[in-house]
Amino acid sequence: MLGLHETGREFLVRACGILIHDDSVLAQEADDEARGKSYALPGGHLEFGESLALCLAREFYEESGLNVEAEKLSYVHENFYTLKGTQTHEIGFYFLVDLNSEFPVPDGHGYIPSLESHIRMRLLPLAKLQSFALMPTFLRSQLPQDARDRFAHPTRHLVSDER
Repeated sequence: MLGLHETGREFLVRACGILIHDDSVLAQEADDEARGKSYALPGGHLEFGESLALCLAREFYEESGLNVEAEKLSYVHENFYTLKGTQTHEIGFYFLVDLNSEFPVPDGHGYIPSLESHIRMRLLPLAKLQSFALMPTFLRSQLPQDARDRFAHPTRHLVSDER
């Protein structure tokens, strides 16, 4: 069974990319008037019959126009949370990516062009990552540490329960 088809519950598989550029990481910015700005790494939900690497490359291109390839699986993250009354079990695969296109020049606030109108693409400085609402929250502390170590660690399996 690909997904869970029960009212109020869902099961998701997500492929995300970690693109480090000039001591920053590229993130999607969403603005929720009630909660303010939040951030996630570029990526999205796996489609039926699609590999994780293809999903990652497709989603990254659809959102940013950048061509990337999955280089190394850094994190497998099981995330349990409730959002808008729906209980979710999400499995996220976080890949360090290799950029196969030129990185655009960001503006003074770290923004680069986005191809989707509902999100903005922004470089977040790794040294200040704790001050951004980057989700899932483990990335705020783990990502800067692992970037300093050049992602030399084996793949990490992490579990968060925010229900």
